[in-house]
Amino acid sequence: MVRDIMQKNEKVNPNNDLLKKLKALIPNAFGKEGTVDADAIRYWAELAVGDKHLVVEERETFNFLGKDYARLLYALDTETVIVPDEENNRKNENKDSENLYLSGDNLEVLKHLRRSYEGQVKCIYIDPPYNTGSDDFVYNDSFDFSEKDLQEKLGIDEPERAQKILKII
Repeated sequence: MVRDIMQKNEKVNPNNDLLKKLKALIPNAFGKEGTVDADAIRYWAELAVGDKHLVVEERETFNFLGKDYARLLYALDTETVIVPDEENNRKNENKDSENLYLSGDNLEVLKHLRRSYEGQVKCIYIDPPYNTGSDDFVYNDSFDFSEKDLQEKLGIDEPERAQKILKII
C-alpha cells in the first residue's frame, strides 16, 4: 500500500484537487486529452457574476517563498501509517470515546483525516506542540523587553526614546 502511494506521489500535480472540482462544475471546459478551454471557464465565471467584464481583475493574495512547494506537499498523499494507542484506548475514561486523538506532523495527520472523514468533520483542533520538550524546537513566546534590551537591539542612544517605544508596544 505505501509503495503504491509513493509511486502515485511521483506523478502528483499540485492542482489536481482544483482541476477535479472544475471538471465537476464545468465538464465541457475539459477535453479528453486533458486540455483545458480557458475561454469556457472564463465564460461560466462571467455568467455566474452576471457581469460583462473579466472576473479575475485584481485581488488580494498571500505570497511567500516556498508557496509552490507547500502546494506540492499538500497534494502528495501521505506515506505514513496510523497506529492506534491501545494502552490509552483501554483506560476507563477513554474506552467509550468517539473522539480521535492523533499525534504527529500536522499536515500528515490532516491528510489521513481528509482521506477517511472528508465532508463528515465539523471541527478539527490542532494544538501545536510548542515548548513541550519533546524535540529540539523551541518557540520563543517571551517578548518582554527592558529599556536596555530595546536600546541594544535597535541601536537607540537615548533612554527616553526607548521608554516611549516600550509604551507603544
